[in-house]
Amino acid sequence: MKLPPIKRVHVLLKPDLAPKHLEVLQVALQEAQMDYDFLIPPKSSPHEALLCLGGDGTILGALRHSSAAACFGIHVGRLGFLSATNLEGTLEFLKALKEGRYNLHQHLMLEAYMGKQPHTFLCANDIVVAKKDFYGILELQLFIDQTLANVYQVDGLIIATPLGSTAYNISVGGSVVHPLCQNILITPIAPHSLNERPLILGAHARLEIVAQKSCVVVLDGQSHHTLRAHQVLEVQASTRQATLLQPLNRNYFKVLKEKFSWGLKELPKERT
Repeated sequence: MKLPPIKRVHVLLKPDLAPKHLEVLQVALQEAQMDYDFLIPPKSSPHEALLCLGGDGTILGALRHSSAAACFGIHVGRLGFLSATNLEGTLEFLKALKEGRYNLHQHLMLEAYMGKQPHTFLCANDIVVAKKDFYGILELQLFIDQTLANVYQVDGLIIATPLGSTAYNISVGGSVVHPLCQNILITPIAPHSLNERPLILGAHARLEIVAQKSCVVVLDGQSHHTLRAHQVLEVQASTRQATLLQPLNRNYFKVLKEKFSWGLKELPKERT
């Protein structure tokens, strides 16, 4: 199915971006005859998108923006799991966008509430509840659909989306989940018991986390908040989804092989 052509992009830049990278991007935008500006629109449009020049952090910030616009990344960062292409492939992808030749992927996002605060916190990758100090243990009660499911003695707890399964989640032993799945991942950080294991729930689950002492809550590694002792952190799937534009030829498992060097070990030759 042909998607609406993208006629204009709103460029978001990585804060410490090298000027030469912006110059390369602008040349590609002009050659593709793509209209562009450096403003974030107040609301989304099917014929416009946010172009994030940088790494995954730039994209995550854009996905949380209130405009809820579709995003795509031009990778000049380190890993670049979420990006559509790199600078060398920018012109080709811009031309494809103008012709409606792209995939539109919608990913589960999480929303969180702390105590009685009316403000909702959104995240596309993960919510991390962690202790403030380098020493000691953080005790966290986890309620799933109002039932006490576990009491963790940990350094912290990661509540991740499938999109974020290859971020902090994987570094502490969490599962890799295909980014288009609708699941909530719960992974303990440095558990003080060998019985603690990662948990994967359906997107319908409603979570409540209660800490026995004050700790920090970090959204997508970018937004930091304090969770007071015995204050309730509520987490659930958001009604809003993160929209990413990707090339038609992008294959998730090829991306995993490239970023994690999966399957690159040479197989032994058959005996003759």
